[in-house]
This record gives sequence, C-alpha cells and structure tokens, in this order.
Amino acid sequence: MIVTVSGPAGSGKTTLARLISERLGYVLITTGGIFREMASAKGLTVLQLNLLAEMDDGIDRELDRSVVEKAKLSGNCIVEGRLSCHMLVREGIKPFSVYLGAPAGVRTTRIALRDGRDAASAARETSAREESERRRYMRFYGIDTEDLTCYTMILDSAASPPEELADAVMKRLAGGTGNA
Repeated sequence: MIVTVSGPAGSGKTTLARLISERLGYVLITTGGIFREMASAKGLTVLQLNLLAEMDDGIDRELDRSVVEKAKLSGNCIVEGRLSCHMLVREGIKPFSVYLGAPAGVRTTRIALRDGRDAASAARETSAREESERRRYMRFYGIDTEDLTCYTMILDSAASPPEELADAVMKRLAGGTGNA
C-alpha cells in the first residue's frame, strides 16, 4: 500500500509522514528532503531552486519521476510531498492520500522555529515559494494545488497534535472514520 501525505510548507506533513511510517513499518520517501538536497548540491536555497525551476521544468520532472519510481519500487511506503497524490494518480496508482493543512500564520511560525529564523522573513519566503510552486505546478502539470479532490482524508494540523493526527490516519486505514 502507498500512503501519501501532502500539504503546504509548514503544515506538518513530514512529521505526520514519519509517524505513520514508523507505525506501519513502511519506507518513508520525502519529496521536500530530496528537493532540499538538490538545492544544496547546486549551492542554492530552496527558494532559489524554486525560482530556477520556474524556468526549467526539468528540475520538477526529474524530482517527480524519482519519487514515483521510488514509490513503485518500494511497494509499501509513505510518500510525503505537495504533489505526491497527484503524481501517483497520474501513473495509475490510487494511494491512500492525506492532505494536511494549517493556517498560514501557524505554518510560517513553524518554519521560522524549524529553520532558526525570524517569523517575518519566514513568512515572506514561504509566500514567495508557495506562489512559485503554484505557478509551476499549473504551468507544467495543469495541477491546481487548491484542488483537494484526490485526497482520501483532509486534516488540519493546527487543530490536533501530530500523534492524534497519526491516530486518525491509522484508524481510517484500519477501516474506521478517523476524522481529526
């Protein structure tokens, strides 16, 4: 089984994906981690690589191909990333998919704390990054990041701690309702 965890930056998708991966004993594939490694290898920030990717669709296509291929090879895995559900569905794979959202202020505060930055710069960069991604995903793939129709569950990470969100996902995977 493939489980995807998607959502905007700072929503807690990596934390949730790790918890689910640990509970199920599945391989964890993190798209954001792969993208950050790509940026670092090029000597760029994540925002800089996002902006470069607006001009070179090969960056996103390479990343997405890699993630889909790893998911196919892994079989039982958790795939964390903004487009993971959309990309797998396009490949004929119907994952159990979770969308994790949170208000922008909550997300940018988390990002600032995670990265050791001030909230104002984290908010500016996150907004610019999300706008860059929104444009790219629509132009390259025709995907509207606000279209949540491919998701099995939609959760709000501001409303519940990560462990409760993971409990809700596990309950739903086991056949319960699991709303959080």
